[in-house]
Formats: sequence, structure tokens, C-alpha cells
Amino acid sequence: MVKNNNKIDFKHWIFDLDNTIYSANSGIFDQIHKKMGEFISSNLNVNLKEAKRLQKKYFIENGTTLHGLMINHKIDPKEFLNYVHNIDFSIVKPDEELNDLIKKIPGKKIIFTNADISYVKKILTNLNLNNIFYDIYDIEKMNFLPKPNMETYRKLIAKYNVDVKKAIFFDDIPQNLLPAAKLGLKTVHVYNSKLDEELNGRSKKIDYMTNNLKDWLKEWTLNN
Repeated sequence: MVKNNNKIDFKHWIFDLDNTIYSANSGIFDQIHKKMGEFISSNLNVNLKEAKRLQKKYFIENGTTLHGLMINHKIDPKEFLNYVHNIDFSIVKPDEELNDLIKKIPGKKIIFTNADISYVKKILTNLNLNNIFYDIYDIEKMNFLPKPNMETYRKLIAKYNVDVKKAIFFDDIPQNLLPAAKLGLKTVHVYNSKLDEELNGRSKKIDYMTNNLKDWLKEWTLNN
């Protein structure tokens, strides 16, 4: 952790999903990255090398590859999501110790993700985390304007009547945490070694850093 400030009585706990609630080593994103490359290659009529270049470029510049494709190529978001999320979800396994920690958290727990609701529900089912979260704020509820767009954070805060001084947000991508920090939420960077180096790193604006969510929640539980 970066700062010892665990005594806040958080009313809203906001979690990214991928590489935050479950490990970046699960293999899910290896499948998705492959499917993204195929989709881009086929729909833009470019070779796979160029498709991979665009995939990374749009992700870094736009928050998601999808948003870059929508802006630059008018790609149908639902067509894209249906294709890239047609994967083997069974490789995601529950961590019951982490699940118990999440269940014991007081206050409202919300998933805030650039994925779509169908994908989120499949992941949560395999993690044994169904019916644990108050709500899922997914890419469709964002009108396909993904993190880290500031307006999306403001809409989330308004929708759930979040008191920013009593809210905390967890994400594996530092740039997704910075808008939340600017708005007054406490922020936790769940470090992801597989993240593109252009998006990784540290910031003094982020309150805490941990190698995994379970360790952070264990420490918070001990202090509270």
C-alpha cells in the first residue's frame, strides 16, 4: 500500500473486473486479444500484424480498442463484443478466500467495467460471485464511452448517489484511476505486470498500490 489511510468508513466500493477481481494470469485476455486481432484483420481488411498494431494503438489512445474502432471505422460495438467475447470462460476459477473478503465488505459494491453485461455475468458466475454486487456499470450503461473518460465517472457518481469522500475504486490501469482520484475517491492500483508498458506505472495521485486485491482486502479487514 502507498498510504496508511484505512480507517475511512467506505459506503461505496467500486471495482474494475478484468485483472482486478480475478488474476491477469487467468488466460482470458490471451483469448480476447487473439479474437480482437482476427476481428480487426477481417473487418478492416488488413493483415494480422497491422491489426495487432491498431489494436494496441486504439487501446492506449482511447481507453479501449473498441472505442478506437468506433471512432475511426464506425464499427458496430455489439458485433465486436459478441465476436471477441466468444471464448472459453471455464478457465476462470473462483478464489473462495477472496470471495469471502468481498462478501464481508460493508456498503454497496459496484462493478465498473469497459466490458458488456453478458461478459461480466459469465465471469462472475465462474467466480461464484453472482448476486454479490449491488450493480454492474458496464460499457452499454456508459453509452460506449469507456474509462478513463471523465464524463463516465461523473455519470456513475450521479447514478448511484456516491459520496466521493466515502468511496473507493480499484483498477489495474493507472490512467483509469486518475479521473476517480481527481473527483475525490480513494483509489487502489491493482498492479498488472501484463499491461502495456505505455499504460503502466505509478502516480502519487493514486492512494494505494497492491499486487493483488486479496492482499489489500486482508489488510483493510485487519485494520477495520
